[in-house]
Amino acid sequence: MYYKMGYELIVVLIVGIFHTALLKKVLDTFLPAGDRNRLTWKIFFAGYYLWTTAAYSVFHVSFFYEMCNLAGIIGVTCFYRGAWEKKIWISMVFFCMDTGSGAAVSLAGSENTRMQQSAVSALLLLICVAVVCHIPDPKESREKALDKKQMFLLSAIPMLSVMVFRGLMYGSVDRLTAVFVCAVVLALNLCVFYLYHILSQNYVQLREQDIYKQQTIAYQNQFEVMKESQSRIRALRHDMKNHMLALEGLAKSAKQDKVIEYLMSIQEFMENPSEHIYTGNEALDSLLNYKLQRAKEELKKVETDIVLPEKMNLHSFDFNVIVGNLLDNAIAASIRTDERFLKLCIRMENGILFLYMANSCMGIPEGVCEIRRLSEKSLAGHGIGLTNVQRIVEKYHGDMEMHCKDNHMETEIMLYMKNL
Repeated sequence: MYYKMGYELIVVLIVGIFHTALLKKVLDTFLPAGDRNRLTWKIFFAGYYLWTTAAYSVFHVSFFYEMCNLAGIIGVTCFYRGAWEKKIWISMVFFCMDTGSGAAVSLAGSENTRMQQSAVSALLLLICVAVVCHIPDPKESREKALDKKQMFLLSAIPMLSVMVFRGLMYGSVDRLTAVFVCAVVLALNLCVFYLYHILSQNYVQLREQDIYKQQTIAYQNQFEVMKESQSRIRALRHDMKNHMLALEGLAKSAKQDKVIEYLMSIQEFMENPSEHIYTGNEALDSLLNYKLQRAKEELKKVETDIVLPEKMNLHSFDFNVIVGNLLDNAIAASIRTDERFLKLCIRMENGILFLYMANSCMGIPEGVCEIRRLSEKSLAGHGIGLTNVQRIVEKYHGDMEMHCKDNHMETEIMLYMKNL
């Protein structure tokens, strides 16, 4: 008898370790880990292991054990980063696979001992996890989720599946039919992961298409700017003879002030009000002129100090993601304030690109801001696209910091272009 109890205890402990490792595998595949050290993560999963093992030892396979298991899964998932909708979905799918594996094995082999069923259930869960983790999920998309309606529909599938498993376990359905239904429902939940991957790919493609669309609009705007500038040059060239005669007459009459005033009027005529920036790089100029034109229309005070070379290693798409998102968020945040202030400084020195942006804002706590939290809470307009900006900054081995002081958000970025 003691031998049997010891054997059962060993099986429970081994299956618990196996079960915990599978949960970690799924979470690591679909969610980005937090900033905690390894010891902290070991404590989290050790706590989950002890919690579920103790619950299984006391309640065995029952409703109370399943609730303890679900609470433990959700608890561990909360320590990962990412949208809460995605966390709930991942938690429910793993719980569904675990419950479905146990239900299928229990219905298929009721004559086996509880320990044998537990071991076989763990092996079936391993197969499900192997299939799920085989689905590619790029690291840059792990913090993102689909919109709330889509994630709710995806989460509803494992929730309903769990209800089906419980109905089969305690209902009067034929055993062979019940096992077949369990297998079909499990397969359906695995297919949902492929559906999520397809939807995520479409989301990324739509986001990139939107960026390229903005680039196209910016190029069109730059074309109009260049067209206007060329028109002014042609007009000045056409009247150049008359301007030279007028300046000659003023010079001969020794009216120096009038000469300077006339030259200033020519300079004002040549200035294009739509051309805020001219670096010689058409891709950069088009985006900056387009965004800054909107800023000057929406805000009271816009300051710029931009000095960039014509040729840069920074891809125009990446520049669009960084500057486009930051300017959009800064303008959106500044509009909500009375000050309506924006300042943008960009310089390139010794192969390092420096970007400094400041804008008025409200509703953001003072101090250094976590980009992840701003991304999750875009109440002041600062959260849209910041994770995309951070991804591009990391691509160029750069640094990014955002901090708020006296209702002013300041963003500083350094990109090490010389390493490319």
